[in-house]
Formats: sequence, C-alpha cells, structure tokens
Amino acid sequence: MRMLAFSWLLVIAVVGVLVGQTSAKVYKKCELARILERQFRLPRDQIKRFVCIAQYESGFNTAAFNRNRNGSKDYGIFQINSMYWCRDDTRGKSNSCGIQCRDLLSDNLSTAVTCARKILRSQGYSAWVAYKNRCRNRNLDAYMAECWGASGRGLNHV
Repeated sequence: MRMLAFSWLLVIAVVGVLVGQTSAKVYKKCELARILERQFRLPRDQIKRFVCIAQYESGFNTAAFNRNRNGSKDYGIFQINSMYWCRDDTRGKSNSCGIQCRDLLSDNLSTAVTCARKILRSQGYSAWVAYKNRCRNRNLDAYMAECWGASGRGLNHV
C-alpha cells in the first residue's frame, strides 16, 4: 500500500515538472531574421539590430538567464531585465512590459518581441549593452548578407 502511494506521488511529481517546463529554443541567425520579418513584420532596419542583439546577449537562446550584480536578472533571447521590464522576485521593479519574466524563456517569441519593441521605443537600442559594444558600429548589412543575400532583397538559408 505504501509503495502504491509512493508511486502515485512520484507520477504526480514528474507530471508537475513536465507541465511546468517551458519549451526553449536556440535559433539560427537567419531563422530568427525570417521569423522577425514574416511573423512579426518588423522592418529590416530593426531586424538586423535585434538579430545582432540576440546573438551577443543570448547566443540566440530563448532560455538564456543571467544574474546581475545589482540583484536583477536578464531573461530570454533579448536578455530583458527584471528590474524595469518584467515581474519576478526582484524588488523595486517597474514591470514596464506588464509581463512575467518567465514568459520570456519560451520558444514563442511574441512576448519577447513585444517587450523588446517597447524597450526600443523607450530607450533605443542602447538599452542593450551588447548593442553598444558589439552591434552599433558594425556593418549590419554585411552581418545579415548571408540571410538576405548581397542585394538585401530576399531571405536566404532559412
């Protein structure tokens, strides 16, 4: 009888873990560009900057998570900060995107893209350290050439 009860508890625990998991994905550069263009209809100028930011902030990984010295945390493919933009257990934050930080860890990019565009409108691309350090002074058309081709017209390799 005890063994049966223990077995049921184990099954419940495993199911709880599986249900609670979010699916994460590591995108490829051109794959992310295609999604930003086709699904979210972002202009090319934003796509090349967001793709560069995603590469250097998270390695295109939607499950990326980092803790900062000030106690805040960065979440998801764009490493969106918990102090200002999303809600977690960090105190004194404003949650300007009105979202749970854990929602940024999913392979569904809707929440991350919507919040990233809000950050862009509020603070510009310089809100991301990776943009300032790795993307701002880079030829992003050349960076995206493998995805868009030399003419920049169509998406390749996606």
